[in-house]
Amino acid sequence: MSFFSLHKSDLPTFSRGGIHPDEHKEITENLAIETFTPTTVYLPVSQALGPAAEPLVAKAQMVKRGDVIATVPGGGVSVHAPFTGIVKSVQTGPHASLVYDTVISILAKPGDGDPDFAEQANWQALPVAQMLERIRDAGVVGLGGAAFPTYRKLTLPKDAKVDTLVINGSECEPYLTCDYRLMLEESDRVVLGSWLIAKIIGVSKCVIGIEDNKQPAAEKMRQTIAELGLDKMDPPVKMTVVVTQTRYPQGSEKQLVQALTGRIVPKGGLPLHVGVVVQNVATAYACLEAIRNQKPVIERVLTVSGLGIKTPKNLRVPIGTRVEDILAHCGGYNGDVAKILIGGPMMGRTIADLGVSVTKGTSGLLFLTEAETNLNSYQPCISCGECLDACPMGLEPNRVSQYMEVGRPLETERFGVKECFECGCCSYSCPSHRPLVQFMQVAKAAYRRHERKPQ
Repeated sequence: MSFFSLHKSDLPTFSRGGIHPDEHKEITENLAIETFTPTTVYLPVSQALGPAAEPLVAKAQMVKRGDVIATVPGGGVSVHAPFTGIVKSVQTGPHASLVYDTVISILAKPGDGDPDFAEQANWQALPVAQMLERIRDAGVVGLGGAAFPTYRKLTLPKDAKVDTLVINGSECEPYLTCDYRLMLEESDRVVLGSWLIAKIIGVSKCVIGIEDNKQPAAEKMRQTIAELGLDKMDPPVKMTVVVTQTRYPQGSEKQLVQALTGRIVPKGGLPLHVGVVVQNVATAYACLEAIRNQKPVIERVLTVSGLGIKTPKNLRVPIGTRVEDILAHCGGYNGDVAKILIGGPMMGRTIADLGVSVTKGTSGLLFLTEAETNLNSYQPCISCGECLDACPMGLEPNRVSQYMEVGRPLETERFGVKECFECGCCSYSCPSHRPLVQFMQVAKAAYRRHERKPQ
């Protein structure tokens, strides 16, 4: 059954594919953000796309809140101490996506003289170059999950012709409500951060896209925009909220750009190529804190949900908080848990080690029961075409999977494997329960290995 037979709406959306999975947002959408701080954090040095940072600290060293503890040689995104304490170890530890990474553990030792990251004078009038420096020095990355270094994304090519900033408040993944709560509870910071980004990239138009299952957030953001009077600030920015159709993957950059502007990002291209820059609401919030307060990314808000956790929550936790500590804080397991995911159910990663830590890109932690997951063995492709209808990029995941099963991964480019951003629509829609996303991932990995070989 196609998406459009399930859900019709006159609200703006993208034109191809998409699905409407069960949302499960009611579990946490009315839960205010709480703060939880463990006694020890475990910080992987790989927190962003690109080279891993290198540790700058050693065992038994004292660090203060906000100190740089790892950085990329030659410039890049740094990792900061989330609280004052003593370094317990610098050694190999678990990582949600890399399996293993160098991990810096810090035991909290509160002391005097910690920076309070107070608001600084004249932050609105800083030169753009200095704003970008503060974003870089604060270690800001895409907090929607992509973890791309934000200062790099906002440093536009000289020939770039950008006229619109899109702020992504879609949060289309099921279960996740951390961005929703951020827009409700701290809308002023999200809006001011968006205004700063618009100033940095030199545009006077900003569109905030929010799905129609988050109407209270849309109303709150509109109210805040009116109260702050951004059209009268220097520079003035016309900021509007557009409510879009609730449809996955509405929050993907290319799909959101089409929904909000009508522009089609070309194959292999970026929103930049159609005059748009996209940032997540949590990233806008972090940019404000970096520029106004010189506060690095040392904490983030994430959703803890699923029927397998006793007390679901929206939590603000230090970067480096372990899954096992969050589990204990939320009351432990609620019955039998079949799967634990870092991120959302569509694009998140299954973890098997409770020692895995929250990184900058961690938006959710899901404890799912068997009733919430599909653990059935997959069957042969029946050529039904459901995955073709669901794919928002117009790819052929069925053909990729068939070629993968006979050991021909380097013949899948013609079916669009390199364009896949692993949204999971194909796997969700497949009646044979085929792991189509995993086939895509393995095929792309084969191409990467082939391209690294000496020719």
